[in-house]
Amino acid sequence: MLFTVKKFISVFLMPMSFSLILLFLGILFFLNKSYKKAKFFLITSFICFLLIGYSPFSNYLIQPFEKQYKSYVDIDPRVKYVLVLGHGHVTNDEMSKNSQLSTTALMRLVEGIRIYRELDDAKLILSGYAGEDIKTPHALISKEVAISLGVPEVDIITQEEARDTVEEANFAKRIITTDRFILVTSAFHMPRAMKIFESASLRPIAAPTDFLSKEDGDYAREPRGKEIRKTELAMHEYLGTIWHTIIEKIRLYVN
Repeated sequence: MLFTVKKFISVFLMPMSFSLILLFLGILFFLNKSYKKAKFFLITSFICFLLIGYSPFSNYLIQPFEKQYKSYVDIDPRVKYVLVLGHGHVTNDEMSKNSQLSTTALMRLVEGIRIYRELDDAKLILSGYAGEDIKTPHALISKEVAISLGVPEVDIITQEEARDTVEEANFAKRIITTDRFILVTSAFHMPRAMKIFESASLRPIAAPTDFLSKEDGDYAREPRGKEIRKTELAMHEYLGTIWHTIIEKIRLYVN
């Protein structure tokens, strides 16, 4: 229930959706000859579209997340688990399995495998459910790609039911219990993931990847689509952090 509510709310608060709502209201007021209101909403929507595609703005939003944790380079070979969080895929038999993974999911998986190979007798945990209208769980697609990249099947553990980071933490707790483990996810997602896993009494070691703000924004560059994606991802994390904080406070109050 909470998962559905969270997804529903986020749809309307994401930058692109919000800008489109403003645009729709502007057109609606224009058609109803309420020109002052139409002008306000149309200008506001234009400014929103301009901002969310502007690299200095998108970097300003996402960098506070990405700068909190550095890449995991000095690897402790004694750690026994590497947990890679999922991030979307498609099911298309005309594509190779690695092409079915989203770019973000593939980067997370490759980083997880890189770290796994530096460990002594470790397990690679791959997470992710099927999603709506998709037959194969994300974890199984990731598993096939990992095997094709040389990871022995016996060293792979899948958790195929986790739909979000909270559920991934709960499933991981059953396997990892109190052991230290390496948590692999995108740099923008790592701060929230660490909070969630630590609040579940787990002991993650941050291993961020998929850094999106590798350079400062170019003030002279025109708005671009990839900057909209960065803005959307940053806002998703802000909303997710607020949601997690609210749920934790409710949980503590009830208990």
